[in-house]
Parts: sequence; structure tokens; C-alpha cells
Amino acid sequence: MDPLFEIANLRCSYDREYREGVSKVVLEIRRLAIPRGKKVFIVGESGIGKSTILEVLGLMNNTIVPDPAAHFVFRAPDGKATDLLELWRRGDDDELSAFRREHFNFIFQSTNLMRNFTAYENISITRMLQGYSKEEAFGKASEVLRDLGLEHVGRERMAQELSGGQQQRLAFARAVIPDFTVLFGDEPTGNLDAENATRAMELLTAKLSSVAGSSAIIVSHDMHLAVTFADVVIKIRKEMNDRSSSDESTFRGVIDDSCVFAPDTSGQWTNWTDRYAPAEFEQFLRHKQ
Repeated sequence: MDPLFEIANLRCSYDREYREGVSKVVLEIRRLAIPRGKKVFIVGESGIGKSTILEVLGLMNNTIVPDPAAHFVFRAPDGKATDLLELWRRGDDDELSAFRREHFNFIFQSTNLMRNFTAYENISITRMLQGYSKEEAFGKASEVLRDLGLEHVGRERMAQELSGGQQQRLAFARAVIPDFTVLFGDEPTGNLDAENATRAMELLTAKLSSVAGSSAIIVSHDMHLAVTFADVVIKIRKEMNDRSSSDESTFRGVIDDSCVFAPDTSGQWTNWTDRYAPAEFEQFLRHKQ
């Protein structure tokens, strides 16, 4: 396996004090290797740490609990390894921003479109920032709009004039047009119907196939979409924390080898211990732990 991220003994908390005896850990990644060039779906019940892992992997928010045993490495397509723990320790915002710009792209359920820009300008700006001309970027935007069923949107149409679902597809188009090493998505198809969600995933699949070494990591509540399009599914497991000093039971999300599933040669989904046919696997993913 060609690894994209290698993680071990990583704990995440929004409690900046990390007090002994008061467990505030929301996510614990005991061991995880995310392969390159794949569509990786992250699933699990609400509040279990799905958004937290996106924040961690995408260097959006430093929730990492200091621990000398922690390991967190990113490998670029050229094989260069970057210690992301050291990147955070240096605390250089410009360095972090430059790293994200070079390797990462993001799409969220909230579209974050620029209201005073046309639909084409919203889509094309990310590609233009990478040095492509306006006409090249607009030409690519036209192709992507057609793939998403928005070929009727003209170059002068303002983004704010489109419906909510159409704007969601615009945001998806904006995310997949530029070159990237990793695309992170937090419920990127959450506001789309099944047909348009499928179109979006087909577009993403084509993008990953056309750009060597590119990958996508998607948080989703749509288990059918995950089973249909994912190359790897990570199901975050719930474990109870010890009772805190306030006598409140809390839980944390846990990721280890048993949480990572991929299809085998027979089409069954397996973590190399358990095996599920696709329909069974979808039901397993829906089950709360």
C-alpha cells in the first residue's frame, strides 16, 4: 500500500488543559494508514469525531493532545514525508497555510459561495489561483457543469440566483476543478438528491482517475453512497471514557485496524477479520455502537 497518511497513538481534545483524571478526549486514533489514490469515506454516529478527524487531517484545527508516542505523517505524491506534529509545533501560520494550499482542498455542506460572483467565477477561481488562464478555467467549468447537470447555467448567471441544490453542486464543482493531493469533504452531498449525489461522486471518481496520486476523504451519513463509491470505509467506533470528576459518563470515537474496511476480490467488504456482502455491509454501517 502507498500510504497518504500514517497515524498512531493520536488523541484529540477540545480541552486545552488536558487535565489528568478528567478525560476530555473526543477521538483516539490508535493506528491508521490511509492509502493514496482512493476515495475514503468516514462514517459513524453523530458526535463520534467525524468532523474532528477532518480537522486533524486537513490541518484546520490543532486538537492534538501532546504525547511523545504520537505519530502523524503525510506523504506527498513524490514520496516526501512531512511530520505534521512538527508542523503544528512550529506554529507558523504562514507555513501551515502554504502547506494546505499546496496539497489540500475542501468542500463542506455549507457552500460558502461568493454572492457577488457569477456561477462561472465561483467555480473557476480555484483553478485560476493555480495559474490557469480565465478562458481555460471557464472551459473546464463548462465541462464540469455539464457533468453535474447544470449545462443550462450561463456565464453571466449569478450564483445567488440558483437554487440551494444547484449551489451545492456549484460548490462541489469548485472543489474538484483545481489540482489537489487530497480533497476533504464534510457531507458534500448532504443537500443533494440521490441522482445528483451520484453525479457528484462520478465526477469525483473521474477526477481522481485523471490526476495521479490524488485522493478524497469524505465524511458522510449516506451509507448507500459510501458502499457504492468508496474504495475504503472507516467506521469510527464508540468507546466509553472513564467517569470524570463531575461523575458524568462520556465517550470517545476510536479508530484502529478493525475500523477500516475495503472490498476484497470477491466484492465483500472486510477488515480482514469480518466480511460482509455489500447489502449487509450497508446495514452494518447504519448500526449504532
